Amino acid sequence: MNKADLIPLAEVDTERANPMVWEGEEQPHGVFLGVAPDQDPLALLGTPPMVLPAQPHLPEDFEPTPALRQWLHQLRSLLDQAGRDPSAAGHLPVAELDAVSCQAIAEILGEGEVSGSVTLDGVRYDLQESVLTGVWQVRDDSGRYVVEVGPVPAVVTRAAASLRPAPLRLPEPAGAVMNGAAILAEISDRAANWQGGENHVINFTLLPMTEADHELLTRVLGRAELSLTSGGFGDCRIMATTVRQVWAVQYVNAMGHTILDTIEVGEVPRAACAGREDFEDSAVRLGEILEAYGL
Repeated sequence: MNKADLIPLAEVDTERANPMVWEGEEQPHGVFLGVAPDQDPLALLGTPPMVLPAQPHLPEDFEPTPALRQWLHQLRSLLDQAGRDPSAAGHLPVAELDAVSCQAIAEILGEGEVSGSVTLDGVRYDLQESVLTGVWQVRDDSGRYVVEVGPVPAVVTRAAASLRPAPLRLPEPAGAVMNGAAILAEISDRAANWQGGENHVINFTLLPMTEADHELLTRVLGRAELSLTSGGFGDCRIMATTVRQVWAVQYVNAMGHTILDTIEVGEVPRAACAGREDFEDSAVRLGEILEAYGL
């Protein structure tokens, strides 16, 4: 075969955009968050890896103090109690233990999928669920550190209860407002008359919303200093509005783009809460850890 018979090779254009990356795509906007920071679009080409809970790594010669043994068994008792009655929350102080015991607790608890922050009465609290679902590490800005067992930390429910109650004072619709006024009226009525049960969900993703609608809801509902993030395959971001029992909830994909934008009226959204089965599973896992380390 002569060289002239060969198909000529095209020169590689190194400036050409990657055809696997979508460019110019209009991204969905959320009422409270807007467009999240861009991340690598190629992350969507594969399933995000499953991240297994970290296993504690205590030294082989670790010798727990009697106080640490008692503390861990009290934690197991709280989990057993919550497994029977999820509303039966309890907490354990950590400051009374020595530094080595505190480090052992941090190693055993680790960091789970839910985290957040809340400010109540001028005090900021940082919240981190442990790898034992339903076991929360709560630190305030004064350095106080406690471990709680419950659906959510007690400070979250206290802060949520301190918000202004509905009904809302509804503004007159103006300008390019299309559905915002009607949605606010529904939120106000649901919040004012909510008496428990399943949260009422309003899905903005399915509604035609103008920028004026977004601005109206953000201005009237406001945003409280209470937010929670539940990780996993993407994130669920939960933000309290300044109205009692009204929550902005957004589900974000692996690229950081909002795929579901909602308002929930009711209790703390379930995506951030531990339930009966979670407590039961956590009690079993803690029992296995205690047995493995002879605690």
